[in-house]
Amino acid sequence: MGRRAGEPMMRRPDDGNAGMALLVVLVILLVITGSSASFIWFMNQQQSRAGARYRAATAMAAAEAGVHRALSILETRAPGGASPGRLWRPAAYTETVQREAIEGRFTLSVADDPSGAILITSVGEAGGVARRLRARIYLASPSLLAALHGSSFIRLERPPAATFILPYGAGIGDRPWIHMAAGRGIWFATTDVSINDPRLALDAGPGPVDAPAGASSATRLPRPGPVRLLLAPGAELTLGQSQVRVDVQQLRTMGVYLEGAVLRPTALPELPDVDRAFYQAQAAANTRNAGLNEAAGQYLGDSDLARKRDSLYTQHEFEQVQVYLKDGRQPPRLAGVIYVKGEMALLEGEQLQIVDGALVTEGTVHLSSGAVLEVTHSAATRTLPGVIVLDNGRLMVTQGARLRVHGLVYVNSAIDIGEGARVDIVGTVLGNDPGLSFRSRAATVVIRYDPAVLGTPGLRVPPDAPVVAWVAAWEELP
Repeated sequence: MGRRAGEPMMRRPDDGNAGMALLVVLVILLVITGSSASFIWFMNQQQSRAGARYRAATAMAAAEAGVHRALSILETRAPGGASPGRLWRPAAYTETVQREAIEGRFTLSVADDPSGAILITSVGEAGGVARRLRARIYLASPSLLAALHGSSFIRLERPPAATFILPYGAGIGDRPWIHMAAGRGIWFATTDVSINDPRLALDAGPGPVDAPAGASSATRLPRPGPVRLLLAPGAELTLGQSQVRVDVQQLRTMGVYLEGAVLRPTALPELPDVDRAFYQAQAAANTRNAGLNEAAGQYLGDSDLARKRDSLYTQHEFEQVQVYLKDGRQPPRLAGVIYVKGEMALLEGEQLQIVDGALVTEGTVHLSSGAVLEVTHSAATRTLPGVIVLDNGRLMVTQGARLRVHGLVYVNSAIDIGEGARVDIVGTVLGNDPGLSFRSRAATVVIRYDPAVLGTPGLRVPPDAPVVAWVAAWEELP
């Protein structure tokens, strides 16, 4: 029946529930819509961030590619081949690189630093994002890549002679790539010469980036590995006093721990020249020993020595300092770069320590029986040389003497290590004598190759000689 006029409308019992259900559905739809919008916004943001990260990574890869490109050029030829790469100093050199679907580019600037380093700045760009890298490098002679480099013969003789050549520093287990390099040959004077024998006890002091001696955190020495040899054309491996030619397999049969020997088709890289004026200037500016000079001069009645502020000595002046130190009035310790215009000798039982510096002489360095010479560095002075002997000077470490050095050991003549002597070097050894560059007789020699020697200041590579670039530091710039 229809509703009469004036009669109130009757509501069905489910009308309220239906309205509520509609309201709930609308709320749910609103929530879903909001969530979907938030999700879409979030995904867009994530996609944008991912794209930005990808472009940033591509820009960094382009910057790294720029640094490696600069290193390659500096070691070879400048673009176009018109000049040696080592002279290349662009203000803004650009190349394009491709990484997957994104194209990037790097822009290089290369400049000299007053310290002797070369600064490479590489700006990588990709998709509007830029990243900047700066590398501090040094150009060095490839001869510094060997732990022991002799321009002529390396001679090892007489038991209990033991030679250990190991890497030094973290992350460089594959170095030295060459343990011994010889221009005329390696001469094993007896059949019981030991090189890197893992059965023998190995003892060495801490290096420049190790904890001090006796500290519990001191770096453990790596296990000796097989030795790699490098020989110039015509150089040979020989055995015995008559120098019978032998090969790697015969030496292995003798017990020499060899990986192999490489015969170069060309001559070995030239040794760098030493800029003596540079080291003289360093010693002349070194006033850290002024107090010692004054005390020695007053003790010996030498007014000139008492007034001396620098560390650039004549042979007589340095002998006067040694006389004073031998008297025991203060520890035999000097600091910084020491330059002696002549020879330097430590007599029987004498000791001398040079910290954070180097010993440079224009004549023979002679360590008598029981003498001890130590040249040690900290991490801050790690690239300084240890001992440089110029002119016709030799390095002679006689019976029972001890030599401990951080850094490059460069001797323009022969290196002679006598019976019972102990030599501990963290760096590398270069002997330039044309007849017999290095000789070890019943001595213990430990050389831990430190690639920081590639940054040794005051060394000049001959103009037409090859160079190798060593990256001393690498950082991202803001």
